[in-house]
Amino acid sequence: MNNTNIYAKLKEIRKEIGRIKKEEVNKFQNYNYVSEYTYFNKINPLLEKNGLIMTFEDTDIPFTAQKEGKEWVVHYQKQAIITDVETEKSLTFKFWGAGQNTDIAKAKGSADTYAVKYFLQKFFMISIGDKAVLDPDVMSNEFDEKNRPLTEEEKKKVDEIFKRHDLRK
Repeated sequence: MNNTNIYAKLKEIRKEIGRIKKEEVNKFQNYNYVSEYTYFNKINPLLEKNGLIMTFEDTDIPFTAQKEGKEWVVHYQKQAIITDVETEKSLTFKFWGAGQNTDIAKAKGSADTYAVKYFLQKFFMISIGDKAVLDPDVMSNEFDEKNRPLTEEEKKKVDEIFKRHDLRK
């Protein structure tokens, strides 16, 4: 194993991690995404190679859940604990999870999945897609069919919808 400190090991992982492509497809809302499983498949071998273990758990801060209409909205704090197996020294990083669903368990599950995914992406500075960007919602600076400006006709339709639903004040 490597006798470097935990920070140097994390630096090595960041250098090796590379990009992850959005290969999963949400068929209901028609978009591509990166699954939690994909992140762990990329990160776990690098953690193991560098003698580190990462675990996740909820903190002692109370979990909150509120019913808003038909949906439950949950907020809670999680933590990632990274431990060096050689030295048994660890680092703890806290972050928030939030989610909503009509089923409180699904709201918590969704919050957990998103919180962990985005923690991993930002902590390890993982680029998503084919471009070197850290924001998963940014695909390109170029206009393509999805990012092109609205035509005058499309602008009129949008204005009509806003007026019909009294959304422009």
